Amino acid sequence: MKSIIVFLVLFVSMYPTNYIENSEPKDSGYVPFEFIKEKIIVPVQINGKTYKFLLDTGGIFEISEDLQNEFNFNKVNSTAIVDINRKEIELSTVLVPEINIGNWQFKNRKAIVSDLPNKYPYSCFKLDGMIGRDFFDNVLLHFDLASNVFRLTQDTEAIQLDKLNRTKLKLSKRGLPDIKISINGKTEYIEFDSGSGDFYSPKTADVERKLKKGTNTDILEFQGKFSFGVTMDDIKIANRYIEKVSSFKIANASFQDFYSDFSKVSAARIGAGILKYGKVSLDYKNGWFYYEPYSKSNNFEPLKTFGFDIAIQNGAYNVKYILKDSAADKSGLRPGNTILKIDATPTQNIQEDCEGYLNGYAFKDKEKINLTFINSQGIEKNIQLTNNIYK
Repeated sequence: MKSIIVFLVLFVSMYPTNYIENSEPKDSGYVPFEFIKEKIIVPVQINGKTYKFLLDTGGIFEISEDLQNEFNFNKVNSTAIVDINRKEIELSTVLVPEINIGNWQFKNRKAIVSDLPNKYPYSCFKLDGMIGRDFFDNVLLHFDLASNVFRLTQDTEAIQLDKLNRTKLKLSKRGLPDIKISINGKTEYIEFDSGSGDFYSPKTADVERKLKKGTNTDILEFQGKFSFGVTMDDIKIANRYIEKVSSFKIANASFQDFYSDFSKVSAARIGAGILKYGKVSLDYKNGWFYYEPYSKSNNFEPLKTFGFDIAIQNGAYNVKYILKDSAADKSGLRPGNTILKIDATPTQNIQEDCEGYLNGYAFKDKEKINLTFINSQGIEKNIQLTNNIYK
């Protein structure tokens, strides 16, 4: 017996202490986060200093050019990125020696360097980078918006989770978590993308098939410019849709009779909007998605719209998109038209409007507005619009 004990002591002494520590599951502990315009903003430490990163289950590790200029991380290579405009750009890839998320220290992580955080409207978030899917291999990722904390751990039993509140999770070809849900009685897998602020977005092609067949009459059709690419160039005018969803079930939570977010071209998806209604846990290791609702009844705010939305372009408010057959559409308002005034408020000489972008433009809370704009023929026109409610 004595010889066995001596052997064990010698065996342990052959390995440094950090080997034994590293064999234990890594765990960030509970880390506070900000939830701004349905974006998950998390604190990250580099060289003892805290920075703000977007947490995006659909993205990859990315740092801003400002952060790269500050630390001058070693360049590894260049990566070709094709943005939403089908435009290819070269981005540098660097090696970040050390990065901390809570109590979890990651070493020698490759990151792309991008100037996107400095471009409006992303600049409104004052981000230093993005934590992406390359951090989530075989981990449990947990969000609790009610307590404003998240946790990243290799110990999948570190958090007590109810099996009744889970549904299957599998990784797509792009490395995104696909979640098994039921929509209008049909079971399917759709992406969970925490970088998107949506609750649920259908796929554009699926909605267009319903329109063609006439199987869903509660569909709102919009035309305009709905996104920007990595380069922030304008994309082409396109159609997007919002549809009425009669039933939506994820794990043991049910939602009824609400309007979706705007449809997406690439795929249907669930976004960070679901965090407002319950705790979310992604068990990447065992293939489970847990959703624990905060309330037994989940009521959505009705959809309200004047039939158009705005974006800042060339120092002025411009029409971003138009709702087909709305009063705005029938008045001749078109995507790209320059808005001169909303009621008595001039909308010229504006380079950025982070307050409006992040917290909502004040005019959207009104029942009626007077809109002065330049139409497609270059003629100044004034119209009155009503804020319509869709339930």
